[in-house]
Formats: sequence, C-alpha cells, structure tokens
Amino acid sequence: MKLLLHICCAPCSIMCIKKLREEDIDVTGFWYNTNIHPYMEYKARRDTLKKYSEMINLNVIYKDEYGLREFTKNTINILDNRCRYCYYSRLDEVARYAKENGYDAFCTSLLISPYQKHDLIKEVGKSLEKKYGIKFYYYDFRPYFKEGREEAKRLGLYMQKYCGCVFSEENRNFDHIKRDKVESMNSNRIIEKKIRLGRSVKNLELKPYKNGKQDEIKFIYNLKKEVYHKYIEEIYGEWNEENQNKLFNKIMKENSKNIELIYLNDKLVGFYNGKNKDDNTFEIANICVMPEYQNNGIGTVVLKEILFENNDKDIILQCFKENLAIKLFERVGFGKTMETETHYIMKKSGNNKFQK
Repeated sequence: MKLLLHICCAPCSIMCIKKLREEDIDVTGFWYNTNIHPYMEYKARRDTLKKYSEMINLNVIYKDEYGLREFTKNTINILDNRCRYCYYSRLDEVARYAKENGYDAFCTSLLISPYQKHDLIKEVGKSLEKKYGIKFYYYDFRPYFKEGREEAKRLGLYMQKYCGCVFSEENRNFDHIKRDKVESMNSNRIIEKKIRLGRSVKNLELKPYKNGKQDEIKFIYNLKKEVYHKYIEEIYGEWNEENQNKLFNKIMKENSKNIELIYLNDKLVGFYNGKNKDDNTFEIANICVMPEYQNNGIGTVVLKEILFENNDKDIILQCFKENLAIKLFERVGFGKTMETETHYIMKKSGNNKFQK
C-alpha cells in the first residue's frame, strides 16, 4: 500500500514511520503546516524534517507555504474551536494530493500526540475519506509517543515546545503570562503606594517582610515588646519573656506573609500586619512605630494606605481600651462594635471613603 503521511514535525513522525514501515507500507511524507508561527519556528520544524528524512531515506513532498495571514483570518473569531479548522485545512490538502497522485491512503503524524484532540483528528480524517474517496488510514500511535521523543533527543533533533499556532503558544505560556502580569501589577502597586505614602510623609515606604531575616525578626519582637509591654503587664501581670517569645514565634510562623515593614529614609522604623479573612473582611492586627518616630503622621499614613488598598472590604481591628490610637481609628471612620473587659473591637465598612 502506498500511503501519504502528513508530517507535523520530525519528532512526531519517527515512530509513525517506523510502525507503518513494519507493516510493509510504502510511506511518503507530506509537509503542509500553515498553522505554525512565527516564521522562524516554521523554518526550524521544516528544516529539521529535511534533515531527518535524509537520515532514514524518506521521500517528502513539501508544500512550503507559511500561512500566518490565512490561518489567523480563519481562526480569529473561533479561537476556542480553531483546532477543527487547523486539522481540516491541512488534511484536506493531504487527502486531495493523495487522491490525485495515485496513493491508496493518507494518514497524519498528529495521531501520535497525547496533547492533540485525537477523536477530532479521526473525525476530520473520516470526513475527508468520504469527500475524496480515498482511505484515511487510522492508527493510534500514542503508545509510542515517549519512545519517539527519546529517539528525537538521541538524534539531536529540534523539538518544539508548543503545538504550532500563536494561540497554542499563548496557551503554553499562560501561567508565565499570568505570573508576569501579576508581577507587573504588583510592581506598579509598589510605586503607586510609595507615591501615596510620600505625599504626607516624605521618603516613607512599606516593604514586604522577608521571612527568616533575623535582624528583622529581632526588630519586630523588640518593637512589639516596647509598644505592648505596659498593656500586657497592666492586664495580665508581669511580662514573661519565655512565654511571650513562644507566642511571638507562633504568630510569626502563621503570619509572616502578612507583615510589611515601615521604612523612613531607608531606616526601619516600624511594621504592620493584617490579613484577608474568609468572610471578605480585612483584619488589622498591628501597626507599630518606634516611639521616637511617633506623632509624625507615620501611623496615620500607613493606616490610610491599608484602608485605600482594602476599600472594598469591611475592615476590623482590636485594640486595648487604653490605647490612644482609638481616636485615630475613629477619625478615619472606625466605629466600636463590641467590647471586652480589656479591648474594643472596631470596624470600618467597605466602599466608603475614609475621612481625611
């Protein structure tokens, strides 16, 4: 039997040709892949096939058409269903050529890839069999995919990283594109945040805490001790260094990703930590500034930045009743919703601009 094998790339053709030849089928290759973009990718795959076909003494017919404009014109409005057009347009040319030039059947190396839509390829092939009156030689080559890839690596053949079209290349890089977008947005947010902070207090910055840096851990613990020491002793009795250290280490382990450090003129002067909760609220746990830098508007600016970044959420916090910061919280829109013997629970509803 004379068979015309559509070849999408050299690595995919290796085991297809081998298995067909084992059945004493006279195989001729056919290169027609207008879906492959950009051009240098198209050229790399075509030239690799030329190299491989010489190695195994395979005759290949090249319909050498780089089809960016035609392909995109026919798929731009059907991106989610573009594979049907892609398969059909290529195999239609293979089936037509096979019929007109005396072949008994046609097939495609696409049938070896577990990443292709196997059933759709089979469906397209069978429809072209009826259209041209030439047999579509169906063969499930997928069990030999890994073996073919290993052979391609051994031979040093170029191996592509995506199906072929620019849209599949986008899909392959979807996670990278998404991550780059997030990183870009985060970078922009950092700049915007710095600008907002600097309007009220020049050279003020918030920087993420880098988990594990001992100097930062020591700073956070000592500042927290300095700020809360008097409240702890008034309410709970003498400060127990060992117990407080254990509690601090537990909190740091659970909340390290939620801590931001406050810098003024590149000097570490405080920190805050807060986190999103499951009920779409944001909880502020601490805003601590070194005593010598207090009363300079730093805490107010940091609080307003937190409100700005979470203005679509209800924001809650808990503070000691003796804490003078209660006046600040009330000034920017917090109200007391609950109280215990020692604390006020305060809340600011989302979607309301904070007071200046």
